[in-house]
Parts: sequence; structure tokens; C-alpha cells
Amino acid sequence: MFCLKNKIFYFLILSCLPAKTPFEYTIGITSGYDNNVMRFSSEEFHEAAKDTKLMGGAANFDSFVYRIGISGKKSIWESEKKELFINGMVNWADYHHNAERKYWSGGLDATYRWGSYKNIKYSLRHLDKFYLRHYVDRDVSTTSLAPCAFTDRNNYVTLTQKFGWGQWVNFGAGYLQRYYDIPFTEFDLDIVYTRGKINKRVKKVGTVAFQFERGHATNVTFEKTAKASGFDRSYETMEWYLPIKVQKRIPFLNEIGVSTRVETRVYEAEDPYDPLHSGRNHVDSKYDLWIKKNLTESMKVTLSGRYRTRVTESAYDWVTDLKSFNQLQFWCKVEWDLVYDRY
Repeated sequence: MFCLKNKIFYFLILSCLPAKTPFEYTIGITSGYDNNVMRFSSEEFHEAAKDTKLMGGAANFDSFVYRIGISGKKSIWESEKKELFINGMVNWADYHHNAERKYWSGGLDATYRWGSYKNIKYSLRHLDKFYLRHYVDRDVSTTSLAPCAFTDRNNYVTLTQKFGWGQWVNFGAGYLQRYYDIPFTEFDLDIVYTRGKINKRVKKVGTVAFQFERGHATNVTFEKTAKASGFDRSYETMEWYLPIKVQKRIPFLNEIGVSTRVETRVYEAEDPYDPLHSGRNHVDSKYDLWIKKNLTESMKVTLSGRYRTRVTESAYDWVTDLKSFNQLQFWCKVEWDLVYDRY
């Protein structure tokens, strides 16, 4: 997979290329709280209280979270309105009350711009060993638990085009590889998706956008590993996203934002011996609220909160109870925008 040291090394090399432009970078520190780290359903909260093995060694259902991130931008080439630039970012996260949930993520962007809201961008994202929780390893027994974590590598291309005053659209397509650590490789997925977004700048208010995404996940290890791979975990997914930002005429603050993101997932499994996936679908909704304040020209703070709910439909009531959950998160992020100019 993608190596952290190599990624940082390549980005630093690019930042030192002989283009006579400054290297812009941002350092961010975030603290937060998650009330349901392992996404337990109501039924699982009761079961874990009786059987602590389900907690995977964690002492709490919730946790305080600490994150640190570094991002940077470097212009490689400029000519009138045309420009080629790169962006890079690396983030580390530590869940204080859950020792298994420590991970890093990062990525690179390469963007060619030929005018205002006119550009094409290639993006690479990596999420490394994101722990979910302990699950039963069914290749071994019906009771033996093991930590379950996955790694994402996401490649996508986005085309942005302006149309009319204060309006622009984004079209893109991506390829996401979601591969699980041993012993849960039977869940490995290749996900192909397309995405479209319409953006509108509202005069004297801010911006509003609507995004729609459609994708298909193929279970690439179906019937290729141990006995647990005999069930097909492929699915169809559809998602819409609506963010609204108020950035004008706000007392004290610089931005107030709200957003709604709703994903509908339908599993393709039809095997009656796989009740966990057969005929199952769910609606995963995320509601976000945030406020932003610029403390100085180079320093800003953002307070945010998220309420997430997943409602699962299945012919089996126990599957509905098992896979539905609620989650509440709060975050405080402080960022410093800095510039390094060798010239």
C-alpha cells in the first residue's frame, strides 16, 4: 500500500522545485469527543455490558479524540491565467480511550487550472488501518473475536467548469480499494463511483451546493479465501450531500455552516444462508453544524458537531437491531496558515 515516509518525501521534493513561488502550508490541531466509537447498536450496548470481550479491550464506549494535521500547497508552473499546482496533506488521529483506534491518513492533489472555476484535478487519498471493532472470526469459530480494520486507497479525477455568474459544477469519477486486514479479507471491496456537484454563490449570503454520487462495490474476495468468503458482500450505493455556508453579515463569526449527507446502500446478496446481508439495505444519515472564526490573518478556529444515524432494513429483526446505530461527535479545530518563501 501507500507508504507514509515515501509520500512525505515526494511532497517535500516537489515543494522544493525551482518554481519561484512560495510554499504555503497549514498546521491543524483538533480535539474532539465521540460517544459511540465502535458504532454499537442499542442491542449491542446491552450485550457488551454483560460480555466485555465485545469491547476488544476498550474500557469505554466513548472516547476523547486528538488529531494533528499538516497540509501544503506549491505552484509548479504559471502563465497568465493558467497554473499547475500540487497539494499534499498528512493527518494523525489518536482515540484516547480506545487503544486500537490510532491511524493516519493523507493524500496528494495535482491541479491544472486555466481560469476562474475552470480546472481538472487528480486526487489520491489513503486511510491506513482504520479500526472498526472486534468481530467474530468465522473462519475459526462462531465465538472467537479478532480486531477488524481496513485500509483505503482512493483515486479520483474531478473536472470543474463555471457557468453563469457565481455558479460552477464539478464532475468526477473514482476508484476506491477498501481492503481489510487478516483475518477479515473476505470483505475486500473494489468500489467504482461517479460524482456530480452543483455550486451556487448567493449574493451577500454565502454558498449552497448539491452533490450526488452513485457507485458499485464489488466483493473481490468472494469465494476466494477461507470459508467465510462464501457470502457475497457486493452492494450498490447512492449518496446525496447538501452543504450550506453563510459567510456574509454574521456578527463576530466568519462562517456558519450546516450540511446533510445521506447514503443508501443495497446489498446484492440473495443467499438465504447469509441473513446478515441477504435482502438488506440501510440509510446512513449525517447532519453537521459548524461555526468558524478567524482569530488573526493566519489563525482560525472551527467548532463543529455531527449527529449520525444508520437505519437498517432486513427481513430479520435481529439484523435490523444489530446494524442500526446512532452516533454523536463534537470537534474543536485550530489552524495556522503559514508561508515559506525562499526567494
